[in-house]
Amino acid sequence: MQETSQVVRTQYMDCCDWNQCIKCGDCLIKCPVMKMDKEDAIFEITQLLKGEKAPTLFKHCTLCFNCNQYCPIEGLRPHELILQRIIENRNGKIKKVLPYMINGMPSGSFFQDLYAKMTSEEQEILIKWEKIPPKSKDILFIGCIGRLSCYDLENSKVLESLPKFSPSDICCGELAYRLCDWQSFSDIIERTMKRFEKLDIERMVCYCASCFNFLSSILPKVYGKKLDFKLISMYEWLLEKVESGELKLENPLDYKVAISESCYVSELGPMFADNLRKIYKEAGAEVVELENHGTESLSCGFCSLGRSNIKVRNSIFTAHKKKYKQLKKSEAKMLALNCPGCRISLGLSLHNATKKLRYMAEDLLHAFGDDVTKPLNKRMGTLAGILIKRIFKLFKYDKYPLPRIPVEGSIYSWKDK
Repeated sequence: MQETSQVVRTQYMDCCDWNQCIKCGDCLIKCPVMKMDKEDAIFEITQLLKGEKAPTLFKHCTLCFNCNQYCPIEGLRPHELILQRIIENRNGKIKKVLPYMINGMPSGSFFQDLYAKMTSEEQEILIKWEKIPPKSKDILFIGCIGRLSCYDLENSKVLESLPKFSPSDICCGELAYRLCDWQSFSDIIERTMKRFEKLDIERMVCYCASCFNFLSSILPKVYGKKLDFKLISMYEWLLEKVESGELKLENPLDYKVAISESCYVSELGPMFADNLRKIYKEAGAEVVELENHGTESLSCGFCSLGRSNIKVRNSIFTAHKKKYKQLKKSEAKMLALNCPGCRISLGLSLHNATKKLRYMAEDLLHAFGDDVTKPLNKRMGTLAGILIKRIFKLFKYDKYPLPRIPVEGSIYSWKDK
């Protein structure tokens, strides 16, 4: 791994020189969620810089990344400043549900409980994926939620040429980063990079766009390190194969759909958003646009859980309502989602009609010849059941510092059950 900075980064804010901030408020004035006036925006950003509470942000921010693209000072990241202050204002405690969502927590995690519910055949595939693949130009890295599709991915004709790598106790660190604290993120990303050091590859293809964002963008820009190989998303890889003639359309997506990108699409830039549209059109779909799309896309609301004062009805479900309202105004009947978190979040919405949601990864693999036998929507009952089983414990509090995630060695695992 190569460090991009000699500065030791111990918190989110360390990625920037905040003395450069001119307190113009543009990052908040242009926010598609809060849309503050100039006076309020300047007040809130000044509060954040002083380490004090910013009342509107703490109540309404959906913790997407859009504000980073609105700052006129190159390299400043208001999102990380906001995230830092929100965590500092938790008064030293955190709801247990948040660290439970971190894969690798020694005290147990949602994902390890989820893998324990999978069939013995699926678990054997996960064990197989822990092994370091032989030297290869490309491999496929599958993250936390993607492992639920292990049977279909292992037997995929479309992805047959890609060796799979997916140790079940590592991940890109997104949920630790966005929901919990810097130390938890640092622990899990160091653990993950330790495993990656053993790979002899040129490119890592990321099945999940969240993994692609955190490993290709957040890792160098915020954490200060980068990987020794190139990263591309599976969507980009599929587009390469289609344009080279190696993939042929077998099951056209014969419907009209609006693409709803994840809130981190602004980090990846317009090319990523354009590629989503290109590959969906190659798969036979007619793409129309929501009012907020591309790098202006709205959050599904899931990461609002990172706020300490979270009220699900007034935050996550409000975000859901906006998405479905924009879908209703469009010419499309369905939303195509590139993020598994968005698919799960919107699938649990009070405003949801399941037939309105398409998970892009599954749709595209099917379009180019795969059988998708266990789509994500069929796992929703299991996901909900695991959380319901622990519901009375999950909304109690843990105190900081949270348990450390070991960088090496074994941790709590579904294999221990």
